[in-house]
Amino acid sequence: KNYRQKPVAITHPTVPTVRELLLTLGILGIATAVGWVFSRLGFIDANIIAVYLLSVLLTSIFTSGYTCGILASFLSVILFNYFLTEPRLSLLAYDSGYPITFAIMLGIALLTGTLAAKLKAHAQLSARDAYRTKLLFDMNRQLQKAETPEEVYRITATQIQKLMQRDILIYPVQGGVPAQGIIYPADGSSPYSAPDTDREQDAIRWVWQNRKRAGATTQNFPKAKRLYLAIRTGQQIYGVVGIPMEKQTQPDAFTSSVLFSILGECALALESLRNAEEKEKAAVLAKNEQLRANLLRSISHDLRTPLTSISGNADTLLHSYAALDEQTRKQISVSYTHLTL
Repeated sequence: KNYRQKPVAITHPTVPTVRELLLTLGILGIATAVGWVFSRLGFIDANIIAVYLLSVLLTSIFTSGYTCGILASFLSVILFNYFLTEPRLSLLAYDSGYPITFAIMLGIALLTGTLAAKLKAHAQLSARDAYRTKLLFDMNRQLQKAETPEEVYRITATQIQKLMQRDILIYPVQGGVPAQGIIYPADGSSPYSAPDTDREQDAIRWVWQNRKRAGATTQNFPKAKRLYLAIRTGQQIYGVVGIPMEKQTQPDAFTSSVLFSILGECALALESLRNAEEKEKAAVLAKNEQLRANLLRSISHDLRTPLTSISGNADTLLHSYAALDEQTRKQISVSYTHLTL
């Protein structure tokens, strides 16, 4: 959980810093002092060599890259030869077997330092993967509970802040055009509207129209203070995110990959909300059509019975008028009048 507080770089050969060089020399100095004590106490050379191998291992653990580990491997052999073999304070050796000892010691030291550096690199990669997985899992879990686009944008800004510790600017796309921008402060305070006088509106519109990144660290609007990225799925764009870039430094590959994953999750959540809204509208229309059909059937049924009676009475009067007496004619007429009303 503390990964972003102390970001670690993947181990690779680099130029060591002064602090790392001093640390390397300090560890080797302590190893030499311990070896001198062991020599005075009559310990065999194997114990002293083990101390130097331990110093190489510690150097590889507490420094970055392979450089200090390799340097410690060579220096440990030289220090052992110079201080702890006869003749003292000389790189010569009386014993004919020492050159082979030195070679084996150097090989073991190099192997130990290299393996330690590789294990450290794998641990750092595992830390990155674990951090990315946790970040995306937390975001996905929160997005599942989001009910409005505003909640989705807020969750997205929060996750980007965890990754980059900066204020996040989001321009939602409403009605096919960017709406009022919202700034989410990195300190966790309440979001507020971005000023309409923002001088980087051209970059924002360009990202909205082209669905590509622009602004700081890019070839499009490179003088902008923010890096602008599109929240999109395919050709459908849902918003534009602005991230301040310090000293125009481009995010590393890991940060970029996590950032794009966050924006992808955001776009999918917004698309799900839009699909749910469209589905709800379609359901309302279908229900209205069903009510309309039921109303028409009810009206048709209510009108069918009196119309049948009216039609029967009219047909009787039309074809059997002469055969009917006056009383019957009057009853049929009265009945016809009531049905008509």
